[in-house]
Amino acid sequence: MTQIAEASVLMVCGGTGGHIYPALAIADSLRAQGIQKITFAGRLDSMEEKLVKPLWPFAPITAVPLARGSFVQNISMPFRLIASIWRARRVIRDIKPRFVVATGGYVSLPIMLAAGWCKVPVYLQEQNAVAGIANRIGARFAKRIFVTSEDAAKAFPLGKTRIQGNPVRALPQAGSLAMPKEYQGAQWKILALGGSQGARGINQKINESLDRISKRSDVALVWQAGVKNVEVFQKGNVPSHVTVAGFLNPVYAYIDHADLLISRAGASTLAEILAFGKPSVLLPFPFATANHQEHNARVLERTGAALVELDSDPNDLWNKVEHLLDHPEELQQMAKQAKAMGMPDAADRIAHDLLVEETLL
Repeated sequence: MTQIAEASVLMVCGGTGGHIYPALAIADSLRAQGIQKITFAGRLDSMEEKLVKPLWPFAPITAVPLARGSFVQNISMPFRLIASIWRARRVIRDIKPRFVVATGGYVSLPIMLAAGWCKVPVYLQEQNAVAGIANRIGARFAKRIFVTSEDAAKAFPLGKTRIQGNPVRALPQAGSLAMPKEYQGAQWKILALGGSQGARGINQKINESLDRISKRSDVALVWQAGVKNVEVFQKGNVPSHVTVAGFLNPVYAYIDHADLLISRAGASTLAEILAFGKPSVLLPFPFATANHQEHNARVLERTGAALVELDSDPNDLWNKVEHLLDHPEELQQMAKQAKAMGMPDAADRIAHDLLVEETLL
């Protein structure tokens, strides 16, 4: 145990919550399994600093995003990247990590390259079905790569890759949360998740379907439309059994008691949906990098855990929902497939693998 407690670990993540939350989950699991010295690297005045610094020691670094499709903007990138790697190298020398865990995003790249330079073992975790650029580059330095599916594994060397699911922080036990009042008395409980900013495609399709939804008095729909959109939609012809919310916090009670979810297809959101074993209709964000949300959604669709509709498709969303409500055996089969795909213990499994790889267990 002394060896584990004395080992230092450097985590790096950033850019979006989809990269940050898995890193936080892995860090929590490493601490639970005995690692005490954990430091996060990230940019100042960033999302990762906001989310991580109150919880863990934070080492500032610089990072250079790739300007997609812009040759002119990328001319200076090699020089700025060198400066970022040099700063990352100083962080590694100060912290002296036993190993580095990177969860993707361009913020991770300088640390991964510096760790390779300093001969420090690097472990990658990729959340999406399509690997990001930083992880594809960093894979050549990685000792082990953790992915969520066989589709994701195709981007990496077979011998280095292990399917362990997408880490989520500790979730409430299914059935342990009280049913939200909005669901009470309804035969069918549906949750439409759009995030704090809402999801334009989801909002538009639900708004267009309100007349039909009004005829299903057996349904309770909680519609997270985004904080900027609540008043607009509440002024519309919203049926009494439809609740328009800006942001649901905590959201887990709504997920736990829902019979069906309507959602975007970000990796962290899907990990939570699967961890709860919930069927879903997925509308992937059309402007996600490398269209990774659609790739994520199609993985679930192929296994039978979800249906997929693109923002650009004709509005068939409520037809899909009603079909499932009228064929509950299909809904139950989707839930069964979602539960089979869910890996709520992914963070613990990854943390255990890291300690075994480093002979700390």
